[in-house]
Amino acid sequence: MSLLMNIENKMPSGYIVTLNGSLDGKTCAACEAKLNPIVIPETKTIMFDMSNLHQISSMGLKILFKAKKVIEGNGGVVPLINMQPKIKKVFQIAHLLHGMTLFASITAANQYFDAM
Repeated sequence: MSLLMNIENKMPSGYIVTLNGSLDGKTCAACEAKLNPIVIPETKTIMFDMSNLHQISSMGLKILFKAKKVIEGNGGVVPLINMQPKIKKVFQIAHLLHGMTLFASITAANQYFDAM
């Protein structure tokens, strides 16, 4: 299965990254190449919309957590949005949900950030 990505600049120094398909060993290099230009100290928010992400491997988790480490290390946030049950289960098995910011929708995430 392939991975389609869309990166939208939605706010000052913030992005919504929509992931569609499978984030695994076959697609992670292309994903990382597309993320690299926005995983920089100036970026304060990268929201990952996972509503159409159907599969994630350990390599996919590594890419997301690498971005999280850089952004949060510079005072930003990396929320996960619309996480599907199958994807959430992978995060639970890997014990990676602790410390993650999760939102049920982009609307909920936007309301949270507007209130800040």
